[in-house]
Amino acid sequence: MESPATPPTPSGPLELTELLAALRAEVHDDTSGRPSDTVLAALHASGVLRLPVPAGYGGLGADWREANTVITALARADASVGIIVFLHYAAVSRIVAYGCEEQRRRLLTAVSHEGRIFASSWSEPGSDAAKQKIATTAERRADGAWVLNGAKTFTTGAGVADFYLILARTGDQGQASGSYGRTDQGIFVVDSTRPGFTADGVLDLSGMRRSATGLIRLDGYLAEDVDVLIRSGDTPAVIGHPHALGLTLGAVALGIAEEAHDIALDVGRRRSLLDSPLYRHHVFELGSRLAAVRGVVDAATGTPGDRSSPALTAKVFASETAESICRGAQELAGSAAFSRGHVLNRLAQDARAVTLMGPPNHLCRELVASRLGGR
Repeated sequence: MESPATPPTPSGPLELTELLAALRAEVHDDTSGRPSDTVLAALHASGVLRLPVPAGYGGLGADWREANTVITALARADASVGIIVFLHYAAVSRIVAYGCEEQRRRLLTAVSHEGRIFASSWSEPGSDAAKQKIATTAERRADGAWVLNGAKTFTTGAGVADFYLILARTGDQGQASGSYGRTDQGIFVVDSTRPGFTADGVLDLSGMRRSATGLIRLDGYLAEDVDVLIRSGDTPAVIGHPHALGLTLGAVALGIAEEAHDIALDVGRRRSLLDSPLYRHHVFELGSRLAAVRGVVDAATGTPGDRSSPALTAKVFASETAESICRGAQELAGSAAFSRGHVLNRLAQDARAVTLMGPPNHLCRELVASRLGGR
């Protein structure tokens, strides 16, 4: 695996033009399983990484509606980079809300001034979707430091991110509970440059093939007390915090759906198929579904108070509808669109991947439905 590029110091306002051009230039090359150093350099220089960081820590102080909008724009060009940025924003939101002042100053300014990337690492081989059963452990030493041991899989941004929010068992609660994560788990900020951390390769995925989704290992990683974001108790709330703000994976799915819809339109124009009422009606159906996706993603940040239900609903509806829009576009484009290298086939696989990303759609349904009964 390539080592992460050394990022330049970000400066100026948000600038997407060069980044989107770099993404489109390389989106068909997924052989390395990660964004290229050229793309990462453009990402660092664009200001995207510091978009939601509060201005007091050198960020642009954008709200979560704007964050979703930027994620959609990135996902339209390359969904793999869109998901890396989504997870980076999710981690930033947790540090802003739950970090102590020393953590916010140290970590958020590292994003703003050094272009550092965050990832989250919850999943493990054999663990359940709700992260109730994980094997990674954090053991407290007499001097107050913690020793982390374990292996994580399906970590998006593995080997690309600089810092990782790691979920580990602390064993602090006798009666553990939580619908997504448990109260006897902690979340630790792990620095990829310190001993005991290893990025152990990327997975050969069907979708999101440039997302650097892979394995990491912790072998006696020493976390100081200042590296503890949450020791226990509030962990389920911290995991779900980005949803409460309205940050949603539906924004990634929206970008995929927009691209597939426009490809179907372009195919119709190039082949003079728009003269056919049948083709026009099929494109209309794709457009009406796309409009519905835009509506639910927009609603995720339009609800006052806790936005978890609309954000999770947007994730489910947008990802499943994006998948159907991709299939419809493939049918309109013809049999070639089902070949391995066709852009519509790639988009369809990316949309499918969003349905499986945490929390996967079946768990999103349960998390939203459980609120209906006042649970």
